[in-house]
Order: sequence, then C-alpha cells, then structure tokens
Amino acid sequence: MLELASGERLPRPLVLPAGLTVVILAGQFATLAAATAELAGPLVVGLAAAGLLLSARWRARPDPWAYGAAVGVFAVFAAPIVLSGEATFAGYIKLDDTATYFAMTDRVMEHGRSLAGLAPSTYEATLGTTVSIGYPTGSLMPLGIGHQLLSYDIAWLFQPYLTVLAALLALALYAVLSRVIPSRPLRALAAFVAAQPAILFSYALWGGIKELAGALLIALIAALLPWTLDEGRRARAALPLAAACSALVGVLSLPGAVWLAPAAVVATVVLVRRPQRLLPKAGVFVAGLAVLAIPAFVAAVDWLPRIGAFDKEKNLGNLIGPLSAFQLFGIWPSGDFRVHPHEWRLPTS
Repeated sequence: MLELASGERLPRPLVLPAGLTVVILAGQFATLAAATAELAGPLVVGLAAAGLLLSARWRARPDPWAYGAAVGVFAVFAAPIVLSGEATFAGYIKLDDTATYFAMTDRVMEHGRSLAGLAPSTYEATLGTTVSIGYPTGSLMPLGIGHQLLSYDIAWLFQPYLTVLAALLALALYAVLSRVIPSRPLRALAAFVAAQPAILFSYALWGGIKELAGALLIALIAALLPWTLDEGRRARAALPLAAACSALVGVLSLPGAVWLAPAAVVATVVLVRRPQRLLPKAGVFVAGLAVLAIPAFVAAVDWLPRIGAFDKEKNLGNLIGPLSAFQLFGIWPSGDFRVHPHEWRLPTS
C-alpha cells in the first residue's frame, strides 16, 4: 500500500520494515478514540489485503542474502528465550517496565487513552502515569494488533515481537549498506553484525520495546533518505520517508524527533543545492508528515507540559542522586550505574 501511494518500488529489503510503519500508524490512528480502538486489527488486515490485491510485489523474488541476515539476527535474539526451554519473557527481575507495557497495550487496544470506569488500583495508577499523560504508544501497536488478531496472551507475544524488530533492523541495515558494500554476502555479514550491538541486545533482554523499534526506524530512515533524494523519483516518493519519520515520533514521542536531526541536516544541504528538483518532494514530505504524525501531536498535548518536571533534582526515579555529566560520554565502569566508580569495590572472595 505504501508503494502504491508513493508510485515507486521500494528496495526489496525495505518492504517489510516500511510495511511495519503502516501497521504502527494505522494502530495509532485507530486508538486515538476509545470507540475505534478495537478496529486497529481489522484496519491493518484490510490494508494488507488491499496491498496484496493491488500490487504484485508479494510475488517478487526476495533477496536471499538480505533475509539470511535477518533470520540470523532473529536466531541470535531468540536464543536466550528458546534455549531456556520455556515460553517466557526476559529481564523482568532487572526492570519491571515490561509489566507496564503489558498494561498499556491491554488498555490502549480496547479503550484508547481513556481510563473511564477504572476503579483505583495498581493497574489504574500505572496507566495514570503513562497512557493518560500521552506516553508514546507507537511501539506497542504491532504487539497489540497481534493480540487482537490472534487472541493470544500479550505476555507470550512480547519477546517474539522484540526479536522480529531486531530481524527487521538487519533488513534496514542491509539496505543502508548497499551503497558502500557491493558484495551481497559481505553486506549480509555486515548487517548481521551491525544489528546486534551489545547495548541493543541488552535492551531486548530488558524489554526495551521503544529502543528496538526506534533503532529499526532510524536505520529505515537512513536507508530511505538517499532513495527519496534520487533525482529520477517522483514527488510522492517522499511518502515512505514521511511514514517512517511519523512512526518514529509515534514510538519515541515528539521530543524524540531529535533523532531526525542528522537526516534533516543532510536533506537540507541537498535541497539548498538542488532546490527546483527537490522542492516538490519536500512539500509532499512535509504534508505527509503533518498528517501521519497527528497521533504524536495529539499525545504531545498532554506530554509536553510535563517534560519540565523531569529536570528537577527531586524527580530522581530509581537514582540515588543526580548523575555526573561525565556519564554522558560512554560506559560507566561501575557495578551500579547510580554510583561513582570509586564507590564500587570488586568482591574480595
């Protein structure tokens, strides 16, 4: 459907990652209101069916090297759960955010952001500090839609969903590397390695749903930007890029648009050098972003007024005290990231 709207064929490895942006955006629009929240799943099915009927893309032969890299990354991220021998999810003892995401997904997919009718409870309190104040829900949409369509418990879909995000990241990176690594086997190997940095793998083991989705979308934007700027493409070819950028702000919230800054700088430089050829694309991109990012703008109405509270010293969350500015520059070699290294000692036995 995204290809039909843009009038262009996407690079084959980007079809699935770009398609995920449509799933995210469709879910975001459906859950804007409680009355339409349960229609998110049927809406996505309808879009998928229309895409299959109107496009022959699904008959195209896939790139085996691209999907080989994706399958390899899927296996690596799935290994800790699969090798445990049980259906489970990781990291709950370390970080209880997973329970919050379960609660948010459960509520949003049935009632949108409304908490009407909920009695005072831990569940209600959790939603009161997340969903009701505009916490970004973009990363939860595919998970919630999967739950709607399969009637399968969210708990058992959660870790497979994170693993799929990592596999799609490999596909996006494969497309990014196509301009610098001509050899497909070498490109697949590079994408396989690049898709599993230690910090991202750790996020997957700690239930970092926004981080996995955000990494995928940033890589997708990096792949789509030069593709969009190619002179031979029509103006509406900017729509997939607009969809990816809209999905990113839906996943990370409107302030998360700061991750678009590098791409914006590159696009601005190219636009200044070739204004007449690129202005139509820029217009389509801005218009598409303005429409597709409406759910993020709606959430920002509640979210942005509260941002100032997070820079107050009394709002430390799980921290013991304010972090040192030096901790911005990389790893913090301490057994507990909340304290300075000199306050941590190796075990003596």
